[in-house]
Amino acid sequence: MNDPSDFLRRPPPGAEALEVRCPWSGALVGTVPVFDPGSVDQAICALARVDMARDSGLEAALSRAALLFQQRAQEFATLISREQGKPLSEAIEEVQLTIGLIDSFARAGYRLGEQMQPLAVEARVGSRFGFTRQRPRGITALLTPNTFPLLIPAKLLLASVAAGDRVVLKPAQATPLAALRLVDVLREAGVNLDGVICVTGTGPVTGRAICEHPLVDQISCQSGIDTVRAVRQVMGTVPLRFHHGGSTVCLVAADADLDRFVEDLIRQRFENGGQTAVSASTVLVEETVAEELVEKLRVAVQAICVGDPLQPGTQVGPLTEPTRTQSTFGMIEALTSAGAGARLVTGGIRLGSAITPALLANVDLRHPALWGRDGYREILAPVILMTPIEGLMESAGEWLHRRTHLVASVHTRDLDRATRLASALPVFNVHVNGIPTWRDGVIFTADSASRLGRRQVDDRVREVSILQDVVFHSA
Repeated sequence: MNDPSDFLRRPPPGAEALEVRCPWSGALVGTVPVFDPGSVDQAICALARVDMARDSGLEAALSRAALLFQQRAQEFATLISREQGKPLSEAIEEVQLTIGLIDSFARAGYRLGEQMQPLAVEARVGSRFGFTRQRPRGITALLTPNTFPLLIPAKLLLASVAAGDRVVLKPAQATPLAALRLVDVLREAGVNLDGVICVTGTGPVTGRAICEHPLVDQISCQSGIDTVRAVRQVMGTVPLRFHHGGSTVCLVAADADLDRFVEDLIRQRFENGGQTAVSASTVLVEETVAEELVEKLRVAVQAICVGDPLQPGTQVGPLTEPTRTQSTFGMIEALTSAGAGARLVTGGIRLGSAITPALLANVDLRHPALWGRDGYREILAPVILMTPIEGLMESAGEWLHRRTHLVASVHTRDLDRATRLASALPVFNVHVNGIPTWRDGVIFTADSASRLGRRQVDDRVREVSILQDVVFHSA
């Protein structure tokens, strides 16, 4: 198998089959091969022999791809719901966001990876002159999560292809089928994917073999913090771009518009069954309005429809991984056990592989079930934790962890107070009277910088490129 595309057309010889099952029904959705270390080595070595050239027709091919995705939107959405478990309405939204992403890359395709700029002033010593240009970095490994099995692979893959990098795409073990179909449709549309392989399998076997491979030049990983740590332990010195998720904490003052806050929180927190990065799992409320807010949330949470993600009206489907279900029940049990102090107001009932949305009040935010060596726990489940603040909301900062509480939302009618409070919170971003969604995307880069906000496709391509200075010395 000298052609890397062979690895898309047929599995490695003797490969073990990995079953992909619907988390709601348990029905078989498909099978994919498990790439063992030997097969990973074959694939990456074949990839290294590919001579990548600039795809001059990238913008036209991506425009065709966007049209194909639009024509097959329902097919993709159904696949996402079946393998990941999110409601069909949310899967349709993920497909539409992916189409918008592809269209953005198409409109900028003629210039992506081609940017050139004058040499920095401080480099123009004496009679030197020149320019800075983008260059492909080499072989990029993309490790993607199961939370958004189409959108996140598309976002990372398109940037790397536009940069001219060769790519090893490793989708999550539970949700590889949408990523495989993504590659198929891009190829069908005429996008040059000769330098792309989609490698399936488990994290401990396939993912580790990719991260350890000496020909991999950079790694992009969007996953839980345990996975990021495991990647770092085996990857050596290559650059790593990672996103390990985190939490949004909502601070609710006594003068806040509680009805608006409840509406916003319900919409954001239970999207994707709570399985989103930077999700608002924790609410700190001034104690004078705590019971009123608990009651308003109880009514709203109990109205949420849980069930088969393919049925109309379903708002929360099953959790994608059985381990998430088990750990969520373990957390609820620990927080509500004798002496722990929390009260389960509603929900927290198992419905097959799903959990009815749970609201817990009077939660001890320093409980060991919520804190570990990495700080505050990321809760990938339909759970809201509430605790009253004694005194004023200005004391809330002492509860926050600067690495895992990435974002805070402040809800108050007093905007001056919100501004003062924002400067005292150890978080990257503060949203006033609004709750951020996963679409804002916190990304940690190789230099440990962090930022929140949508980025242009040019920026995404630049992040996976090398900036090369070409300096001329005059005679």
